[in-house]
Amino acid sequence: MESGLEHEIFAPADVLAHATPDVLANHLPPELLSKVLQTSLTAGAMTPEGVLATVTPELLAKHLPHDVLWACIAAAAARAGVTSTVVS
Repeated sequence: MESGLEHEIFAPADVLAHATPDVLANHLPPELLSKVLQTSLTAGAMTPEGVLATVTPELLAKHLPHDVLWACIAAAAARAGVTSTVVS
């Protein structure tokens, strides 16, 4: 996740398309979710960049189901045309 964001393979909005508010609410610990809300209120908006500044890729990997994160990576790979088809 960190590398994908760092190398602009996907953007924060792409991550949050998979790590939806419902996913975050159900999987982040209450104190981290509270920090996201407080940071957003202080900034005046809840943006994908703001959420990922608080919930870093390391924290995403620690708390979210890995299938959610892999879906984001797979979608970025498909957009970039780096997926392959297995021929049997």
